[in-house]
Amino acid sequence: MPRGLYIHIPFCKTRCHYCNFISFEAPSSEFRERFFSALSEEIREAGRKFGRPSFDTVYFGGGTPSRLSVREMTGFLEKLRKNFSIPKDAEITCEWNPGDGEEEKFSILKLLGVNRISLGVQSFQDDLLSRLGRRHSVHDTVRTLEKIRKAGIDNVSFDLMLRIPGQKCADLQKSLERCVELSAAQVSLYDLEIHEGTPFGSMGKEGTLALPDEDEHARMYRTAGEVLVRAGYGHYEISNFAKPGRESRHNLIYWNNQEYLGLGPGAFSYLDGTRYQFAGGVSRYLEKCEAKDWRNDQEDVLSDEEQETETFAMKLRLEEGVAPGEFPRIWPELQRRVETLLREGLFERTDEKLRLTGRGQFLSEDVFVFLLQKDSGSGGNFL
Repeated sequence: MPRGLYIHIPFCKTRCHYCNFISFEAPSSEFRERFFSALSEEIREAGRKFGRPSFDTVYFGGGTPSRLSVREMTGFLEKLRKNFSIPKDAEITCEWNPGDGEEEKFSILKLLGVNRISLGVQSFQDDLLSRLGRRHSVHDTVRTLEKIRKAGIDNVSFDLMLRIPGQKCADLQKSLERCVELSAAQVSLYDLEIHEGTPFGSMGKEGTLALPDEDEHARMYRTAGEVLVRAGYGHYEISNFAKPGRESRHNLIYWNNQEYLGLGPGAFSYLDGTRYQFAGGVSRYLEKCEAKDWRNDQEDVLSDEEQETETFAMKLRLEEGVAPGEFPRIWPELQRRVETLLREGLFERTDEKLRLTGRGQFLSEDVFVFLLQKDSGSGGNFL
């Protein structure tokens, strides 16, 4: 069974208006040294604890991993390979902010084994990027893509954001068409989320955040499917479209509810039926690593029924859907609710499997709440 490794790099040059991720703006060289020393300790401990485990995918997230220096990236990739088994055909992804990195840096990453880049495009309209507080331009995106491909990394995924303040469906369509024109290997869609403690959170409280309404949001989602599927991309997960063979192997581990190890502040792991977080914040993370206190701050041991329920819900995100016969513990309780979702046009049956319809995908969060709630034994109305 595939297993993934996620590493959180909490560095950013600036913070976007929507960001509530664990990250530090413009960290000092002293802080960076301290962080990498702590991360090295955690890597060594994980290698010792799990007996030099093997990982089929590695994913560097953040934060902004593209802010790493070549020396930093080289150093801890060497530590990963020393303490873990990473096969030659492993998928190794690095999140990247357009505008970061010279051609030499990408060439070195290629030599280090990085073979996939997740590019934080967000939009192909400069005015929308400015509203998001992004520090890159459309020109930066195109130029960075050229550098990545020149270095020999051709598996490049584009992130696009929906519900940006002032965004219209026509704006998104133009961005989607640029993704196709630039031959993105994958296009991932993300709805803008508003969080307290961010500039957008404050604007929302003040009533000055002009977000697209629900109808416009629905049009955006439908348009994404139409444009990308017509261009030959497979709609393999609710919010992800990929060219054949370019689906994110790392994210498929999550969506199939398979095992993964998370390293770095805030990262979660799921191993041996247990979901846990070592440390929730940067300061806490540094203190614990330096003290060699390897106890987890959060830990949740899942029962067989809970594991089955999570697997059912996660696999429903995938185009292939789920086979009810694979979930004997929970299917009797879910069956009547599934019938309700079928009547509402949110589910459909294909051969021996159930899967979300297009409308069900757009309303997936509500579908999952209805489907998995503990106190709903019979069907009523979904909406």
